[in-house]
Amino acid sequence: MGAGETMNRDVFNKLGDWIYNAVLSVPVNAKITGIVLLPVLILGLSLNYWITTGLSDWLSYLLTDVRVDAAMRAGSRSVTLVTVLAAAGSIIMASLLSFILTRPLLALREMAQKVASGDLNARTPVWSNDEIGEVAIAVNKMTDHLVTAQDELARTNRRLTAINRVIQAADRELEIHDVLYAVLENVLDVMHLKVGWVYLRDPERDLFHLASWYNAPPELQTLLLRQTNTPLCACQQDFVDGNLAGWINLRECRRLSECAGLELTTQHVTIPIEAHDQKFGVMNLLCESEQVLSDEDKELLAAIGVQVSEIVANAWLRLKLAEKEAARQALLESLVEAQEEERSRLARELHDGAGQMLTSLLVRIKMMEKKASIPEIQGGLDDMLDVVSGTIEQIRELSYRLRPAALEEFGLAVALETLATDMAHEAGLTICCECQINGAKLPPGIEVILYRIAQEALTNVLRHAHATTVSVKLTRIADKVCMSINDDGRGFAPHATPTDSDRHLGLISMQERAAIAGGKLEIDSTPGQGTTINVYIPVVTRGVR
Repeated sequence: MGAGETMNRDVFNKLGDWIYNAVLSVPVNAKITGIVLLPVLILGLSLNYWITTGLSDWLSYLLTDVRVDAAMRAGSRSVTLVTVLAAAGSIIMASLLSFILTRPLLALREMAQKVASGDLNARTPVWSNDEIGEVAIAVNKMTDHLVTAQDELARTNRRLTAINRVIQAADRELEIHDVLYAVLENVLDVMHLKVGWVYLRDPERDLFHLASWYNAPPELQTLLLRQTNTPLCACQQDFVDGNLAGWINLRECRRLSECAGLELTTQHVTIPIEAHDQKFGVMNLLCESEQVLSDEDKELLAAIGVQVSEIVANAWLRLKLAEKEAARQALLESLVEAQEEERSRLARELHDGAGQMLTSLLVRIKMMEKKASIPEIQGGLDDMLDVVSGTIEQIRELSYRLRPAALEEFGLAVALETLATDMAHEAGLTICCECQINGAKLPPGIEVILYRIAQEALTNVLRHAHATTVSVKLTRIADKVCMSINDDGRGFAPHATPTDSDRHLGLISMQERAAIAGGKLEIDSTPGQGTTINVYIPVVTRGVR
C-alpha cells in the first residue's frame, strides 16, 4: 500500500468520524423532528415522482392525452399540497413530542449541573411514569444517597479531626495539666464553644482539684479555684456516686449563677473522665444560651471523653510509676550507702580489733620462741608464727578490699590499677589497666560505684571465666565516664537462665549500682568467645552519698 492510499484512507476516516460526531451532536429536538418529518417527505416525494412519471402511462389507456395532462397537473398540485400540509403537521407534532420528551431530560441536565457545582439539595421532578421518569427517580435516589454519604463522611471527619487533635496534644510529652489545656483548646474549637475547665480527682485521697481551664474570665477562675476546697458540686457528686458514667448532656450549674455579672450561662456539658475502673475527674464545657446537643455532638463528646480518660489514666500510671521508681532509687541508694558504711565498719574492726590482737599474739609467740630451750617447742612456735603472720596478711588484704585506702587517698585510677595488680598477682592472670580521664577528679559516689563494679567483675572473671587475659579501660567522654572490662574466657549467654546464682546476683548488683548513678551497664558475651562489660555513667548525676 502506497503513501497516497494511506493518506486518502486517513482523510476518509477523519471525514467519517466528523460526520458521525456531527450527527450525534445534533440536539434532541432536531433528531425528533427529523424522525417525524423524514417519512412524510419521503412518502410525498415518492408519490409526486410516481404521479409525474408512471401514472400517465396508466391513465393513457382510459383518457385522452389532453385530459391526462390536466389530471397529471391537478394530481401533482394535490400531492404537493398534501405533502406540505403533512410536513407542517409533522413539524407541529414533532415539536410537541420534543417538548414532552426533552423537558425531563433538560431537567435532569440542570439538576446534574447543580449537583456538580455543589448544590446537593437539587432534585429533578418526575414528569411521567415512563422510562425517563424511572431514570429521574433513580437519579434523585442516587443524590439522596450521595447526601447521606457526604453527611456521614463529614461526621466521621469531624470526629476523627477532634480525636486526632486530642491525640496530638497528648503526644507532645507535656505535663498532664498542659496536655489538658491543649485538649480543652481543641475540643472547644471543634464544638464551637468558648470556655471549658477540667477537675481531676486523686483516687487515693478522693479529692478534686482544678487541673486546667481555657478562656475563663478571672472571676470564673476564682470561682472554680474556690470550689476545690468547698463541698462537691452536683456534677462532681454525681460522678463520684456513679450517676454520671457514660452520660453526655447539658447540666444546670447553680454555682455559675454567682458569676451573673459576666453574663455567662449556667449550662455546661459534663464529660466524665474514667478508665480501668478508676474515676479521674470531669471535663466541663460552658454552653451558649439555649444550645441543644444533637446525637452527633453527644457521640463526638463521648469519643473525646474516652480519649481524654485514657490520657489521664496513662498520666496517673506514669506518676505512680515515677513515685515507685523514685522510692526504689532512694532505697537502693540507702542500701548501697549502708553497705559501704558496713564495709568501712568491718574494715576498721578487722584492722583495729582482730589485726591488733593477732599482732600482739605474734609478738608473744616470738618472745616465747626466744625463751624456749627445747628444739621441738621452738619448731612448733615457729610454725605458729608463720600461721599468725599469714592470718594477719589475709586480714589486712580483706580490710583493704572492704575499704580500699587507695580510692580515698589517690582516686579511682590508682585504685583500679592497684586492684588489677593484686588480682593478677593472686590468680596469675595478665591484666592490663588503662585509665584515660586526664587526671579529672570524679564525684566520690561515682568513684565508689565504678570501683565496686570493677571489683565484682574481676571477681567473676577469677571465679568463672577461666580467662588468661583481662583488660580494664576507664575513659572520659564529654559529660560521662565509661569503663570497659574485657576477658578472653569461656563466656556465657547473658539472656539465658543462669545456673550459677552467684554470677546472677553479681550481674544484678553491678546493674543496680550503675542505675543508682543514672547510668547503664551493658553485657556482651558469647559462649566460648569471652565477655565484655561496658559501664556508662553521667558525671553530672548525683552518686551515692
